[in-house]
Amino acid sequence: MRIWTSRTNPLPARHAGIRQGLWCLFALMLIFLAAPMAHAQAPTPIAGRSLTLDTDSRLERVDPGIDVLLDRSGALDIAQLEALADDAFRPLDRVKPYVLGNAALWMRFDASITNPAVRWRLVIPMPTLDEATLYYRNAAGQWVIQRAGDHLPRSAWAQRARYPVFDLANSTSQNVRYYLKVSQMRMPYSSPPQILSDAEYIESRQNEQMLLGFYFGFVCVLVGLALFNAASCKDAAFAIFALQALLFACAQAVLSGLAGLYVWPQTPELNDSANVMFNLCAAAASLWFARAVCTPMRYSLFFDRLMQALIVLLPLVGIADVWLSTRASFIALNLVVFLALIALLVGIGVGLIERDRDTRWVALGFSPLLISALLLLARNLGMMSAGFETDYGRILAAIIGSPILFYGLWRRASQSRDLTARATSLRNADPLTGLHVTKVLLGKLRKSLATGERYHLPFALLVINLANLASLQKHHGREAADRAMVMAASRIRGIAHATDTVARVGDAQFALLLEGPLDADSANDVATRILASGLRPSNQLPDAEPLQFHIAVGHMGRNAMVSGGRAEARLSDMLQTVLAMNDGSGKAIRLVRF
Repeated sequence: MRIWTSRTNPLPARHAGIRQGLWCLFALMLIFLAAPMAHAQAPTPIAGRSLTLDTDSRLERVDPGIDVLLDRSGALDIAQLEALADDAFRPLDRVKPYVLGNAALWMRFDASITNPAVRWRLVIPMPTLDEATLYYRNAAGQWVIQRAGDHLPRSAWAQRARYPVFDLANSTSQNVRYYLKVSQMRMPYSSPPQILSDAEYIESRQNEQMLLGFYFGFVCVLVGLALFNAASCKDAAFAIFALQALLFACAQAVLSGLAGLYVWPQTPELNDSANVMFNLCAAAASLWFARAVCTPMRYSLFFDRLMQALIVLLPLVGIADVWLSTRASFIALNLVVFLALIALLVGIGVGLIERDRDTRWVALGFSPLLISALLLLARNLGMMSAGFETDYGRILAAIIGSPILFYGLWRRASQSRDLTARATSLRNADPLTGLHVTKVLLGKLRKSLATGERYHLPFALLVINLANLASLQKHHGREAADRAMVMAASRIRGIAHATDTVARVGDAQFALLLEGPLDADSANDVATRILASGLRPSNQLPDAEPLQFHIAVGHMGRNAMVSGGRAEARLSDMLQTVLAMNDGSGKAIRLVRF
């Protein structure tokens, strides 16, 4: 059974630039997203396994030497851990993500502070971290315990922040050993802790807040514009785009820790479920948007049904994962998201092959979003470490891609309005000459008759017959006859004023309504000029044939008494009069009194 049909050949050579441009965009986006990360995580080499914190170095990151121990049982307490020998620990692998599940990852490092004027913090820049606990002994030998993580209410956190932040000991008299316990059941842990001075921490937090504030303000403006266009243009694609942008922003609010910090600070159980549901609903909305714009039904009914099924399946998989909350269900939902991304790529790719103009803008707009989604999937599946490109790449991708998608929708709506306007104009205009149709002329004529009767304003109606049209078609063909009709319409319209109405009222007949006040002599002068314009030779007709006009001039004087409802009868009488002028008398203009 054939389930895929294509109406055209694959993308021709002259459109190969589209594919090259998309590949270049992919490469540029990867470089753009990776560059800040490469700059941010460049550590300062530290000699030995102990870190000396003396002055505010103004470095972006200070990287301690960390040893780790993977507690597969998750049952070790701090006393048991402290009693272990040094060879039980291994150096931290900063590239390898740690898939923990029910296990716990213990990290150990030593640090000493020599300058009490500088405050130092331990930061784990991972808002979705389940739980982290920092242990160290104070000067009296007692354990100081600080806890944080999105499985804890914010009131139990050591510091109110989007991600775990702990204070280091402020003692300057000794070297302090720190133990950090990390629990992360489903998502791989790949965010090594960082030690920052107070000034560095404040600066990094301000930069993050500025980026997040700009993004959410941008989303509010974009959603408002999309909803306005959805209402004004009556285009559902704008509403779907607004829904996708809103769900995407909600997912980012959860992923960045803002929702847990400000929306539900004392309900930590919402963090994981909201993260899953908003991300999957945003993916479903993106698929819905692509389906609405690219319309895969034109190419394959099977693929269109597949996209519909994925749109419904994504939220259902999210609900199942929230209910099960296992590592296996987490992997399953990421695989379903990956399948949705593949379907999205296929739908966009087919639209490009079919040379659909709307699809080109969808492809450009979705390119950075797809790259950021693939990076996030790679992090969730443990294929890469967390970093700037996974934590903030989606924000930058949305800032870059969303305006492109919006512009593509705007172009699509504009083209649709143009087509609608053209279709509407065709109902009131002759497709060959572009003149008004008889219906428009009759409406104007009724008003002129009623106005002339009530206010005694004279006007004139000229009906022009192209008398030699049949001869032109007989000797030179249909194309020459059509060209003669267009030329006749052009010459009549060139003599008419802007307030006059010119219409085509028959196969070879035109009408010119001259609104008053206008006397009979002036109307006759206009008819004479039209007659003379037709006699001018033109190289656009074979053998420079002239246009032979017969013109009936109907004039309504000041004292005429004609009912406005007789417009159809008046036009019919004028047509009969002008056709009767083909009697061989040679008279080209005839005056008719209304």
